[in-house]
Amino acid sequence: MALVPIHMPKFGMTMEFGLIVEWLVSEGDQVQEGDNLVVIETEKVSTELESPASGEIVELTYEVDDEAPVGEVIGYIETSD
Repeated sequence: MALVPIHMPKFGMTMEFGLIVEWLVSEGDQVQEGDNLVVIETEKVSTELESPASGEIVELTYEVDDEAPVGEVIGYIETSD
């Protein structure tokens, strides 16, 4: 078993933080690589972040309406690899 971090991506050159608008998954959910996990809002756009791996969502470290810095871990996926 391996833990794969879900990082707040950088969607633009000036982006420093992203706002968690909505989690599309919950802890305990099974996801496939490429599934949409969360809606993130920046100064210019709202977009969905895709899962970097297949497995189980084991922890969401930020809640709705929280701002997370670019690069910060916002959750973890446990894989069977």
